[in-house]
Amino acid sequence: MKNIVKITCLALLIAVPTMVNAQKFAHINFEQLIDAMPEKEAALADLQKEYNEVKNLIEEMSVDFNKRYLEVQKTYDTLSQTAKQMVEQELQEKQQRIQTYQMNAEQQLAQRREDLLSPIIDKAEVAIRKIGEREGFIYVFDVSKGSQVLFYSKSSTDVMPLVKKELGIN
Repeated sequence: MKNIVKITCLALLIAVPTMVNAQKFAHINFEQLIDAMPEKEAALADLQKEYNEVKNLIEEMSVDFNKRYLEVQKTYDTLSQTAKQMVEQELQEKQQRIQTYQMNAEQQLAQRREDLLSPIIDKAEVAIRKIGEREGFIYVFDVSKGSQVLFYSKSSTDVMPLVKKELGIN
């Protein structure tokens, strides 16, 4: 019985280090990978163009509002009570339209950003998966700032060069 226990312990002592060495872990800075992808730059350029268009429209609306406000201010004291109420309502409605337009624009630009970046992120994730499977990694950890990886050893493989090669990035 003692021999069986000894043999089992010996087998475990030999097998455990072998199993640990067989496990391969890797890491990548996902944020840096996305930044290195040329598609991201093009997507952000498109987004910036749309943002500038929206910004210009809001500025035009604000200039129009301010012009009308200054016009009203010049004659406000001479207006009847009914006219004052109508002008005040007109200005409030214009201001509300500007605020509503701005809120809607912010939401639409946020959605547009997501729509533009999602395929890029998906492409990067697919490449990481391919490299992980091809190279036999059990895990590929994201070591970007803000990720949950608190430590990674130098024995962990940085797959950034492999993934960049897979994506055709120099």
